[in-house]
Amino acid sequence: MLDQLFSQPALVQLLAFTVHGLAVFLIALWFMKLLRWRFPNLSEIVPVGPSFASVTSIFALLLAFHAAAIWSHRQAAARAFTLVQASVDRFDDLIGPAGLNAQDVQKALRAYVQSAVDEEWIALRNKRMGDKTEVALLNLELALLKFQLAQPEAARVQLNGLLDDIVRSRSERLWIGEHHTEPIVWLSVLLIGCLSHLAIAAIHADKPRAGAIMLTLFAITTTISYWSLGLLSDPYRDLENLNPQSLLDFRIERTELAQP
Repeated sequence: MLDQLFSQPALVQLLAFTVHGLAVFLIALWFMKLLRWRFPNLSEIVPVGPSFASVTSIFALLLAFHAAAIWSHRQAAARAFTLVQASVDRFDDLIGPAGLNAQDVQKALRAYVQSAVDEEWIALRNKRMGDKTEVALLNLELALLKFQLAQPEAARVQLNGLLDDIVRSRSERLWIGEHHTEPIVWLSVLLIGCLSHLAIAAIHADKPRAGAIMLTLFAITTTISYWSLGLLSDPYRDLENLNPQSLLDFRIERTELAQP
């Protein structure tokens, strides 16, 4: 459910979190009125002012850790994308006409990249492995093994290193795509955020107007915070930042090395 929400446009996410913020705000107002109705002598039950910080501090700490985890996933996704981009370009150059001229390997490499972009990145949104992409990767490995039989040790080491980089970046990309949204963490943040609203309502039970103002400000603040994290949660939703189509922009074919 959260994955579907975070894949929606920014305005849709803003609407969803606004509805949530309004619902929590109304619950807090109801809780404040309930206290006033249930306990006529509010001086006996209204906590002292700083006491609400025990709840809101935990909320702020958890929200900060959650934001740090989201940012870490985005950085890891950018690193994996840069790695595969550089590895594919170097691999393609090395096995191209200006290099080792391994046409079968080059064809298998480009078929794998095309399948990874079309199936895993665009169709599956990096949530899981694609069957066609897995077959394309196996074909690339087999083509490379056949070609390496007649190559010197240095060439085999270089080719295997580049292929390992491509496979490792794929594994990291799929792991991030599947685990960037942690439902339990999001649930904890939302629940403790709701409790923070109730804590603010409790200390303002004897001052309902002041309580309504503070709850309004807090609801707006949490809504903006959730919306910001929701937009950043999926590092692959922004195709302008990490555009998979750029992986298909292979360098211009060269039939001979440049003369010094």
